[in-house]
Amino acid sequence: MVMSLIYSSHCRLPDDAHQFEDGMEAIRLVAARQNHQFDITGFMFFFDRKFVQIIEGDFDNVANLYKCIRRDTRHDSCRIVEFCEVPQRFFGPRMLAHSIAFIRDNAAELQVKMRFLNRFIGESGRDSIKIRDLLVSIASELQKKSHFPRDDLSSRLGLEAPLRDVATGHA
Repeated sequence: MVMSLIYSSHCRLPDDAHQFEDGMEAIRLVAARQNHQFDITGFMFFFDRKFVQIIEGDFDNVANLYKCIRRDTRHDSCRIVEFCEVPQRFFGPRMLAHSIAFIRDNAAELQVKMRFLNRFIGESGRDSIKIRDLLVSIASELQKKSHFPRDDLSSRLGLEAPLRDVATGHA
């Protein structure tokens, strides 16, 4: 059983570009180590001083990680947007670290391109857009950018699992 948790939070990292980059690098290093250890995958987004993250893994590991995330002082106002079982993982083992590195290096670009997500975070109801589908679609588009971080060795060996199309389930 693969659980998927999406949460949003308010970033408390400094606005200064250098300090922000240092803070994101610290998050990336911890995430890379711990997520490998606990078999967690996912993707992080950043816009309008908000983090939105998809976390995938088994129930206990996802729940325990979210407890730790809520205590992290680099952000506040954590709230779960969605928590559900999914048929399979959508992200490969290094994708979360790559998405954090992308945020670190492209925060200004993301601010402009992702503001529209604010309209969907927290929206619910029968006709509301599925936030997970929207985030997976955006993550797929971000990965196509030439400046999205890549692990050359894992790419050559085919170790990074590709994103799957949400509608069809195909890579």
